[in-house]
Amino acid sequence: MTDIDMKCTPRVIIGPLTRLGAGTSEWGDRALLIADAALEDTAADIQTQLDTWGINTIIFAREGLSTDTGTLDECLSLARGSHAAMLVALGGEKVLSLGRLIAAAAQSGFHAADFMKGGQPDLPGLSVLEIPSSGRHTLLFRKEALLTDSVSRRTALIRLSDPPSRTILLDSGIAGKLPVGTSALSMASVLASAIEAFLSPRSDFFSDVQTRSAIKSAARLLRDVKDEAADPDYRLREAETAVLSAFSTGLTGPGPAMMLSWAVSAAARVPKAAAYTVLLPWVLESPLYTGSPKFGELARLIADPDEDASGNPAEEIRALFGRLGLPGRLRELGADMADILPASGWAVDILGSDRSDLNEVTFRDILEIAS
Repeated sequence: MTDIDMKCTPRVIIGPLTRLGAGTSEWGDRALLIADAALEDTAADIQTQLDTWGINTIIFAREGLSTDTGTLDECLSLARGSHAAMLVALGGEKVLSLGRLIAAAAQSGFHAADFMKGGQPDLPGLSVLEIPSSGRHTLLFRKEALLTDSVSRRTALIRLSDPPSRTILLDSGIAGKLPVGTSALSMASVLASAIEAFLSPRSDFFSDVQTRSAIKSAARLLRDVKDEAADPDYRLREAETAVLSAFSTGLTGPGPAMMLSWAVSAAARVPKAAAYTVLLPWVLESPLYTGSPKFGELARLIADPDEDASGNPAEEIRALFGRLGLPGRLRELGADMADILPASGWAVDILGSDRSDLNEVTFRDILEIAS
């Protein structure tokens, strides 16, 4: 199997950690590595590898590590106190966002509340190495990070002035340890982001070329996940598809279902990928997307080539997700509607769009129907 090394900004490597090489030490000789406690063994392996390159690494691991203001301020104190010259983030999208914000603010007299107020650090940030544990990284090609207020649970999309990451490492060996159900949920989220990029009003001929490939590949991988998830070639195709989908989102920007799922995840403390999987078909059937001239083509891209496409992409998605046992309603996530509904307003704030149809009423209607 041939590893892939894309020369772009950020640098994207699909392959093992050893592909980074000792050149990583040019970023500094002290690193802070943040990870969810469930990945502590993997973090220790990374620490050992960095040590061989002369990088002294401190691990900060916590169960359910997420990007909230309280955790960010705690990690900023640790990064400053340890004089870290680089940041390594290992985990899901919330951990990766946390890493970006730590790196951006570590050298400034800057706190989480300043980000929530729309401020930007006044000094350059640290170098960042991002290692997505699931292989999925929606904001890979965007200068953004998520941040949730620890008290109100309101989530904001923080726009960063500098490229937030120097290198993204997609190690299929890490993702290969995930259960099949987790892999399916992750790839369903990749499919969802590619679909929204395809339907985006910002899409064009170039972005459509990327999104068509990402949609077809993600749908095919989902149909094969139960039988092939342990195959290294499957994991390589999974990483390639995740990068292609993220590139599509980088071109068009996050879509309304993605924004709503981030807000719901923060409000009700449920996994973002699961919320996205539930919400996508309901958003497709809402006034936000109905009547799109791309619907017929989208349904064909998702459908099994050996079967007749229905012409309705929401039906194709429900059929595909249903065969994998993925959740179809918000109540299946154990979320309380009283906690979920405030997310309708937060999603509008996150998106920051001038589209008049992206409003709190529309999002609230979607949440009530999807409950």
